[in-house]
Amino acid sequence: MPVAPVEPASKPFFVGSIMSKDKTPAPAKVANTVNTEPSKSSTASKPVSNLPQSATRPVSPPPTAKTAAKTDAPVALMPRKLSKEPVPFAKRLTLLKALHTYMKPQNDKIAKAVKPEIRALHLSPNQLNKLAVDEEEKLALENPSVYENILKHRLVKLKGMTPEVWVKERREAVSKEKGDALKKPPPSKVDTGLTPKEEVIFLSTLTCPQDGLDNHGYVTKLPSEEQLKEAQLVQTSAGFWEECDRCATRFQVFPERREEDGALTTGGQCRHHWGKRIFPKRTKNAVPEPTRLSCCNEAVGSPGCITHETHVFKISDPKRLALVMPFVETPENNKAPPHTAVCFDCEMGYTTRGLELMRLTVVSWPVHKPIIDVLVRPIGHILDVNTRFSGITPEQFVNAKPYDPENPKPVRKDLRIVESPYEARNLFLSHVTRTTPVLGHALENDLNTIRLIHPTIIDTVLLYPTRQGLPYRHGLRMLAKMHLGEDIQQGGAAGHDSYEDARTTGELIRFKVKEKWKVLKHDGWQIKDDGVYPPMPPGTPPADAASAPAAPSMVPVASTAVMQGKPAEKRKIDGEDDVSALPAKRTA
Repeated sequence: MPVAPVEPASKPFFVGSIMSKDKTPAPAKVANTVNTEPSKSSTASKPVSNLPQSATRPVSPPPTAKTAAKTDAPVALMPRKLSKEPVPFAKRLTLLKALHTYMKPQNDKIAKAVKPEIRALHLSPNQLNKLAVDEEEKLALENPSVYENILKHRLVKLKGMTPEVWVKERREAVSKEKGDALKKPPPSKVDTGLTPKEEVIFLSTLTCPQDGLDNHGYVTKLPSEEQLKEAQLVQTSAGFWEECDRCATRFQVFPERREEDGALTTGGQCRHHWGKRIFPKRTKNAVPEPTRLSCCNEAVGSPGCITHETHVFKISDPKRLALVMPFVETPENNKAPPHTAVCFDCEMGYTTRGLELMRLTVVSWPVHKPIIDVLVRPIGHILDVNTRFSGITPEQFVNAKPYDPENPKPVRKDLRIVESPYEARNLFLSHVTRTTPVLGHALENDLNTIRLIHPTIIDTVLLYPTRQGLPYRHGLRMLAKMHLGEDIQQGGAAGHDSYEDARTTGELIRFKVKEKWKVLKHDGWQIKDDGVYPPMPPGTPPADAASAPAAPSMVPVASTAVMQGKPAEKRKIDGEDDVSALPAKRTA
C-alpha cells in the first residue's frame, strides 16, 4: 500500500546511516539503516557511495596522472587571483618575487650535492615558480589578517636557512605529495624534577574546586526526579523537534524511526561550514573587514561549503542528557590502584539521541600508559560518525571486533568495540575511585558524555585560563604549541587521535606541576608522607606544646572588620558654644 508523502520533494527525509547494506555486518543498529530515498528506488542499481563526505574527503592523496600533468604546465611568477585579497595585488607581486629570490639560492645549492638522493630534490625553474606561487597563496588564504608579517618572517628565515633545513623541508613536501605519512619525532616529556609518585601527590595542589563549576557546563549533582519528569514532558510536547548543530535549521528527529516510512530525520540535506571564525585585525579609521571562516575563507553568513545527508543535533541540558542515560556519581573502589591518576578523552558522533560517545581512551598519568581504548556502540541510530573531529571512520566502526575482557590490553590499530556507553563507563569506573585525580581538557564535555559526576578533577581549561575568563578558553592545539612546542591534531579530514589528545593533556598538566613545584620548592615546601607541606617556622618549638601560644592567623584581617578610632562626633556650627551669638528665637 503506498504511503502518503509527509515531506516536500525538495526536502527528503533521511532513513539511512553510515554504511550500505552490503558493507554492514551483524550489529542491528547499523545494519538496518541504509541511506536511500524511497522515491528514487529505481536508481538503486547505480553504484552510489553512502559514506558521509567527512569520511570520504581525502587527506593528502597521491598525485594522479592528471595532477602530474598540471605540475609540468608552465607557471608564471604571478600571484593567483583570490576572492578576497589580503593586501593590494602589487604588494603581493613584490612579496612573491622576493620569496622566489630567496628560494633560488637554496635550490641551487642542493643541485651541487654529492649524494644523489639530495640532488633529486632539486627543482626546475618552472617547479620553483610553482613552489613560490603555492606558498604565497597558502599564506594569503590561511592568514589574511597578518599575511604581510608572516611572509616577511618567512623571507628572514629563508635568508639565514642552512642547506640541511631546506633539504628537510623538501623531503617533507615530497612525502606529502606522494601521500606518505610524515614521521614525526617522538614528543619529548616534561622534566618536573619529581618521581611519578611525587607528581601524583602534588596533584592535590592543582585540583579544581567544585563550587561554581555548574555555571560552566559541569554537572556537580544528580538531577532530581521532578526535574527529569519536567524535562520528559517538555521533550514530548516538542515532538522531538531539534535545531541543527551545524546550520541551525529546525528539523524533526525520530529516535526509533517513524513508523510509516522508517525515517530517522526530516529537513533534507545539511549545507554548512565546519571551520571556526577568524576575526580580522581592526585598523583605526578603516572599514572593518568581515569575519571569515577557516574552512573556506568565506564570510560568516555565506552558503555552506560542504553538504551532509542529514541534519544533526546535540543536547547540552543535563536533565535531557539524563533522560538518554542517567548520571552516576563515582563510587568507592578498593581495587583502584593507589598513587595514580588517569587522563581520558572521549570522541563523539551524532545519533538520533544527540552527540553520543563513540570512542573512550584512558591513559595512566604521568607515564601515559594506555589503559582503555575502545570504540563504543551508541544508544541511538547513527547519523554521522563525525570523522573530521572524532577520527573514527565508518568502516573502522562497523567492522570492529567485540571487546574481550580476557584480553583487555588496547591495540590502537585494532580497536575493539563495547556494546553500550554503560559498558564503557563501567570499564572506566573499574580503574578509578572517588579520590583518583581525573585529568582532561574541557572535562565537562567528556564527563557529561559518559554521564559521570567525579569530585576530583583537574582541567587544563581551568589551569590555563584566558584573560577574559570562562566561558572563553584556549584550545588544546594552541596550548600544546605554546607550552610544549608540539603540533597536534594535524590529521585534517582524518580527524583527531584521542590517545594523542589524552597524552598531550597529561603533559600540559606536568608542565604546570613543574612550574608550581619550582616556586614552592624555592620557598621551602616539601613532599613527604603522601602530602605537600609548607616550611617549618624558624626557631625551636617550646618544650610544653600545650602551653605554647596559638599561632597568629596567616590571613590578614580586613580593615573594614574592625572599628578604628572613636565614633564620629556631631559637627558643630562655628560659635555654637556662644549662645549669645545665635539669633533670638522669634515669639508670637
